[in-house]
Amino acid sequence: MPLQSLGQLAAVLLGLVLCLIVSKQNRRTYFAFLFILVYVIAHVANRLPQFFNVYSVLDLGLSYNWIGHLLMILVVLLFLWYGPLSAKDIGLTLDQRSDTVVSAVIATLGVIIFKGSIAVSVNGGPTYDGPPFDSVAAEELLFQTIMAPVAQELLYTGVLLSLLIVALGEQKEDQTFSWNHVIVLAIALTAFSHGIRFGLIYDGGFQFTVESFLFPFIGKLVYAWLRLSTGSLLFPVIAFSLSNLATWALPYLLS
Repeated sequence: MPLQSLGQLAAVLLGLVLCLIVSKQNRRTYFAFLFILVYVIAHVANRLPQFFNVYSVLDLGLSYNWIGHLLMILVVLLFLWYGPLSAKDIGLTLDQRSDTVVSAVIATLGVIIFKGSIAVSVNGGPTYDGPPFDSVAAEELLFQTIMAPVAQELLYTGVLLSLLIVALGEQKEDQTFSWNHVIVLAIALTAFSHGIRFGLIYDGGFQFTVESFLFPFIGKLVYAWLRLSTGSLLFPVIAFSLSNLATWALPYLLS
């Protein structure tokens, strides 16, 4: 495992230990172990195509890690088949709590406006030369609005968040829980485990960049709140997808 990956795992392990100490409830060590196991397996699966140079060998002409994200989805499906949580336990359902839909829509619009505004302010957009709608842009649009939201929300906001909630002592059945410091800890550590992938780098030595960490971290905080409020991953996926679309499109539309 590369040094960068080891650094990420060490940071997540430290965060998990701190959360277990602070929660002070009837912790379930088995679920804490599963949290780390699923995190590591999914992380390794996501890196496998690049490690084995699959895209170059097969000459697929892809610029984004489609296969790695498909493997992440496979990890989630295998976990649901063999693991202790059901699809509904991780929010894999279309059923929404009706009294939360309005607030979920407002939060989703807020994420879209926030990420879109940041993209416009820094003149962001696809990082390539050429027209906005060439083949590379088309692939980026599809990946950022379909593959990344589905795979990452299933893993982080679905499986990992659910495992951590149970590990810290809360209920797992049918999304039963009460909003307290344990839920906040679970959301924060899950968001941290995602953001650290972007913030921690290895380039002649370990480095940490706040700006690379901050936006993925904030996004996962909002997506986790959406999932736990509505009882479903539907709004987190929609918010992730449409905010990525806004980040991709608005700099061009307003330029």
